[in-house]
This record gives sequence, C-alpha cells and structure tokens, in this order.
Amino acid sequence: MKPAGWSLPLVLFPLALAAATPPAPPPPDPATLPPPARAVVPRLEGKVTFDGELTESVWARAARLGPFRPASGQGEPREATFVRVWHDGEALYLGWECSDADIQATFTARDSRFWEEEVVEFFVTRDDLTRYYELQWNPLGGEFDAIITNDLDARGVSRSFKGDWSYTAKGMRSAVKVRGTVQKSGDRDQDWRVEARIPFADLGGPAPRAGEVWRANFYRFNREQGRKEEMLSWSPPMLPGFHQPTRFGFLEFGR
Repeated sequence: MKPAGWSLPLVLFPLALAAATPPAPPPPDPATLPPPARAVVPRLEGKVTFDGELTESVWARAARLGPFRPASGQGEPREATFVRVWHDGEALYLGWECSDADIQATFTARDSRFWEEEVVEFFVTRDDLTRYYELQWNPLGGEFDAIITNDLDARGVSRSFKGDWSYTAKGMRSAVKVRGTVQKSGDRDQDWRVEARIPFADLGGPAPRAGEVWRANFYRFNREQGRKEEMLSWSPPMLPGFHQPTRFGFLEFGR
C-alpha cells in the first residue's frame, strides 16, 4: 500500500499546470476588423436539372463568390472553394464547387452532425443577427436545417447559441456530384459539388425586393486524413467559430 502522502503530488500537479496555463486572449473587437464581404445576387431566369453538375447556362451568369479563405483571415487554404448564387424571385439558388483531394463523409441522415466531417454551410438572416437559418449539405447528399438563436455581447461577439432542429426547409431541393471516392483516403479525389434551391418561403417570408440587403455567410469544413481540419469561409469571421453573425457578409438582391 502506498503512503498516504503520495496522493498529494497527484492532486497538486494538475492544479499547478492549470495555474501555469495563461488564459486564452479575448476575441478582438469586431469594430477593429476589416469589413465583411459584399456581393450582389442577380435575378435570373433559367431551367435547372438538379444533378450537381452546374452545367446549365444560368449558372455561368450567377455571382461567383470566393475563393473562400481560412476563417481566421490568415494564411491560404489547401483546397479551393467557390459558391455561385442567384435568385428567380421565388427561390435562392446555390452552386457549391469544392476541390478536394480526400473527400470524407459517412453521415446521410437529415440533421446529422455533419460539421464533424466534411460539409458546406449557409447561414442567412433577413435582418436580425440574433436569429438566423443554418443550412448544410455534405458529399453524400445529407441535408441539415435549423434556426439558430445567438446571444451576442455588447460588441456583437457570440456568447452562446442554440439551435431549433425542429425547423425543416420543406421546399428545399439539392443534389450532389462527387468526382472521386468518398471515405477512401488511399486514392486522390478531384472535387464535389452541391446544387441547391431554397424557396424564400422557407426563409421566413416573401421574396426580397430589388436592392434589399440580407446578412449571410458561406462556410466549409475541409478534412483530410492526417492533416488538421480547415475552416473556410466567404467572409472570414476572424472570431472564434462560425457562429459570429456580426461578421456575416452582405447580400444585395439585384433586379
């Protein structure tokens, strides 16, 4: 039996380590950061076949946002990410282009924890930065939809957030095209694409008027075996995590 005194260093040692670990620096004041990104979403007409190919002529006339940058605002991404955006007065159309040497995904059920693997995400609100929609798509065609309520401090930095997963974007349609083999790291993949249509009715109301501005951001989790995950975004939050609505970009709806 060990002497009773042996337990004292075992208790004190982690406490000493905790005391020696400096606290994490506070997040920067959003007012000191570069302004969020801006884009005009054109109003277009065109027929789309939902196959993930993005080959219809209307996609060539859409706004193409990107390349995405690391969410920290520092460095260069390993993989290129773009999203094409347009609307037709009834719905918003998104066309994601994700180069990817090692496509990883296993989840398929709706509202799975897609962010633990590879996924693209769209956060959007008409005006209220404390309440917004979160939509996701992964390489296996999985979909996620929720309404997020975010508690912001006086500077606009998120303190906490919670999601209402009972929300369903009932009219949303999407399709995925993969050029490669999912969840097989022994070969080299090319890319994956997502083609999505989101009715404005699923985003809380009527179609936006010409010139109306919404707040939104586009994100991607990129993962590769043996390498640190990449957190990429159109408008880099430069704050902890993706749920920083003060850093959402500005989407102006065109005529």
